[in-house]
Amino acid sequence: MSGESGGHGRTEDLGPAARTILNRGMAELLRLAEGLEFKPMNSDRHPLPLSLAVYGRVPAPDEVRDQVCARMGSDPVAALLPALVLLELHAGHQPGIAPAIPEDPGFLSQAFDSKRMNGWLSVIGDADRKAVKDAVGRRWQFRMVQGPDRRTGVYALLNVLCRYAVVYGRIPPGDSHALGHFIEDFGQGVVVGAGRLDDLELTLSLAAMKLGVPAVVPPDYPFPLGRRITAGTMDEIADAVVAFPTVRRLLDFPDIPGLPDYLDDRHAREAFQQSTVWGETLGSFLVLRRGPVARPGVEVTGDPAGPLGVILTADADPLDAFDREYIEGEAVGALSMIHGVRAERDGGRLLVRLAGDVALPPDRIGEVLVAAIRHEFPKIARVRAEVIFDQGRLASVAPGIRSELEARRYEMETATEESIPRIVTCTGCSPFAPDHVCIVTHESPPQCGRPYGMIKTGGLYGYDDMTNIHHRALHAGMNSFGTTEKGDLLDPVAGEWSGVNAAASRLTGGRTTRIQLHRLDIAPRTGCGCFGLIMFTTERPRKGIGIMHRGWDGRAPDGRSWWDLHYALAGKQAPGLAGASDGYLFSRRFLAAHGGWKDVVWVSPRVAKIAGDRLPPAVQVG
Repeated sequence: MSGESGGHGRTEDLGPAARTILNRGMAELLRLAEGLEFKPMNSDRHPLPLSLAVYGRVPAPDEVRDQVCARMGSDPVAALLPALVLLELHAGHQPGIAPAIPEDPGFLSQAFDSKRMNGWLSVIGDADRKAVKDAVGRRWQFRMVQGPDRRTGVYALLNVLCRYAVVYGRIPPGDSHALGHFIEDFGQGVVVGAGRLDDLELTLSLAAMKLGVPAVVPPDYPFPLGRRITAGTMDEIADAVVAFPTVRRLLDFPDIPGLPDYLDDRHAREAFQQSTVWGETLGSFLVLRRGPVARPGVEVTGDPAGPLGVILTADADPLDAFDREYIEGEAVGALSMIHGVRAERDGGRLLVRLAGDVALPPDRIGEVLVAAIRHEFPKIARVRAEVIFDQGRLASVAPGIRSELEARRYEMETATEESIPRIVTCTGCSPFAPDHVCIVTHESPPQCGRPYGMIKTGGLYGYDDMTNIHHRALHAGMNSFGTTEKGDLLDPVAGEWSGVNAAASRLTGGRTTRIQLHRLDIAPRTGCGCFGLIMFTTERPRKGIGIMHRGWDGRAPDGRSWWDLHYALAGKQAPGLAGASDGYLFSRRFLAAHGGWKDVVWVSPRVAKIAGDRLPPAVQVG
């Protein structure tokens, strides 16, 4: 296998033999497209994406044919992009092409799902496509893009990549140069040439590279151009497909402490008749504290009975009230992974329910809680659990624990964006949305609906929540969850800080440089693809803000549907639009720069139901 070479826009003299191959390939394309008219593909918004990318419009077929013919002899490389438009002309008439081209909602789903894959892959050549798929699939997670034949498979890949550049890269029609650079920098597609490639396939592979798509090519590949890696065997192909910087790779995690073998998440779903409950008394408690831990491990005092107190101590910083609250809950959940055990938090208590045939050693409670914290939050290295059944000890410490828990609740209730020392960032969706970074606070929760504490504690003490999210060059080796200094407060009403703006610029490679958390019309938060709601400025039914819930099948008074809003917002900053989760509807800072609910003029039915009494009477619903 030889290394990567070339790049988008690179030009070289091909030599006579290579020029002959290109001319034969283009002649075949001309033959296939002879007499055809453009037939829109399986998309209302982007029915002919290659034509719009190259020409900025849908050209007359004869115009494209004439341009290819005129350039074949003198400069066949210059004819490559018009040749792809001929491929689009041909592909639209092929039986069975529709399933290979995602409809508009399906395209957005494919783009979002790609963050959990290495990328998209199309195979050309006479090698067994299943053999290539199996060789790659044994090691990596690629979506195999295929058409009715090898040529239309390449078209299906280019169709999706062009739409991706337009939607997520904001590339305007007709700017094929900018589109090629976006695909070269951020596109996750690869063309794989395996076996013998005919002249047309060779031509299409070079045209794809001209558009920014890298290729794995066989050793006898005739062209010295393009971003490519040479690979001959199936094993070499499997090595090569992940060598390009735009293809995602798993974040390399350090060793993470495992959970005890007796824990199994299937146990959490088993039903049983309880015979014993620990922790149900008023004097019982559970608390996680920050503090030095001289001797990590578990200490048990007293014999198991009804009352139960658990004091967890973690040596970590800052471990504020939000952190302690979230980590406590995550740790408790692991106890239900023991056979015949169901555990839950009830206020400030830990309830442990036992099946009749289960004899749970008391030290196992502490063992599981410590292991769960170390597993989920491996940057917390030292944890100690004190499991207390001794009623005298419980009685002596319980009043102080209650005061401590009350102080924690007060700290969380009174915290503001101004009072918290750092702000949370998440780039979990950036593998497919390079403009996007989620700026998260307790008053501006994650758009995807995940808990604020999950992102915050993950950034401080753990790693990505999904170990199959892949990271591209923009965030190589970086945890998706992070925190940033706030810097100077630039706008206290809109929620804008200099440090957050600097972090947004750094995390998006300069593609997004300013974010206001609670204002829509100037520099709103960027959109991901998993927002539960979209907030948007509107003139109907009167000037103000509308809010639509995900997937609603109706239309706002101004005529826009969910998919209209989604396409406009997906993966980028779009003034007048911002994504949110249900939790933001209850935030004290909800749309603060617009006067909060007073400026909302329309909501979809589910939003009205969630908002309840917060919804002003004048707001139009549905």
